[in-house]
Amino acid sequence: MSKETLGKLALIQGAVDGRYTVNELSKKLKLSKRRIKQLKKAYRENGENAVIHGNTGRHPGNYTEEKLREKITALKKSDNYKETNFTHFQELLLERENIKISYTTLCSILKKAGIVSKKKHRTEGRKFKSRKRRGRFGEMLQADGSTFDWFGTGRRCALHGFIDDATGRIVGLYFCLNECLMGYLEVLRQTLNKYGIPLEIYADKAGIFTVNNKNEANWTIEEQLAGAALNKTQFGKIVENHFRIGIISAHTPQAKGRIERLWGTLQDRLPIWLRLQGITNMEQANLQIKKFITEYNNKFAVKPDLEESSFEPLNESFDLDKLLAVCYERTTDNCGCFSFNNITFQIDTKIPIVKKKIKFLFSEKIGFQAFYDKVYYPVSFFGMSNKCKIGRIPDVLKVLIEKYYFSDGRNMAA
Repeated sequence: MSKETLGKLALIQGAVDGRYTVNELSKKLKLSKRRIKQLKKAYRENGENAVIHGNTGRHPGNYTEEKLREKITALKKSDNYKETNFTHFQELLLERENIKISYTTLCSILKKAGIVSKKKHRTEGRKFKSRKRRGRFGEMLQADGSTFDWFGTGRRCALHGFIDDATGRIVGLYFCLNECLMGYLEVLRQTLNKYGIPLEIYADKAGIFTVNNKNEANWTIEEQLAGAALNKTQFGKIVENHFRIGIISAHTPQAKGRIERLWGTLQDRLPIWLRLQGITNMEQANLQIKKFITEYNNKFAVKPDLEESSFEPLNESFDLDKLLAVCYERTTDNCGCFSFNNITFQIDTKIPIVKKKIKFLFSEKIGFQAFYDKVYYPVSFFGMSNKCKIGRIPDVLKVLIEKYYFSDGRNMAA
């Protein structure tokens, strides 16, 4: 019995014994005279039980059993959930552990156990006016990449992504060792195959999307006349020439804030999802990432202002495997070989293709091919020049070469 209850009991007993009048006790307990009379009567009939509340010693109706509280705390401290924020943890408890609990109760349990939620620390900076979402799905996609330790191994890799401006819907994600053209082309492939051709792509001024012509003022007349072509990167030529997709350049990261905020959400949630799925590398992740995209869109995407989609159907005549390959022009030597990044390749054909300009294509889908006189030819890895150092070869290219030419476990350095 609390001190407050004991004190109240003594005063009521004093009133029953005649030491206090009803008026005096009403002022002391700050209760109405009517209520004092009721308490005196109840005390005469039931003794001290008249003062003790009926729920004393009982747990409230919404009390969480101690065993469940211990289980929730143990789960939060486990490897699977220790990196989650409280909101994400609440969702996973319901989805994976079949535990339904309110956010307030969950916070109370975890904070009593000394566990605090992950917080984003914001710093004061420039203020930017928010931009209204586009009206239609597919009217504009925001494009960007994020380099992060996605697999919790201490090694960073790049995740490339497109997000729809009108709905916040992710339309494609793809992992590569570093941010590169091939990664964005694979995201474009996902988008084209699932939704069709968008109207515009909004990206930063990275060299993959735009040519930064610092000496534009010194162009010759011929260069000025060909200015449109000079301002297009390989990605720009593919999306504009083949698919008629416009590219808009953002001057600041805040201008494409939707995808910048997406990376914060994905860096918080995606590594946990990958771990729970047992995914430990990029190859597995790229095979399973569509499942994550579906779950994310079901949870976070919103309806566009206008129902009509801006995506155009993809023409069946497009050969995406060829169109969405990284492509460079090269000239063969007297043996039908050519060099790329100080690596020598040879065209596999009985017909000698010597001293000819060819197109060299490579991607995850097609491997390595050469295009000459309207025909695609397979390409063999011939070797590296003496001045070529393995560490200077782009990681994406090195992995692709080892995948297609050293599948027996050897590597390029051997």
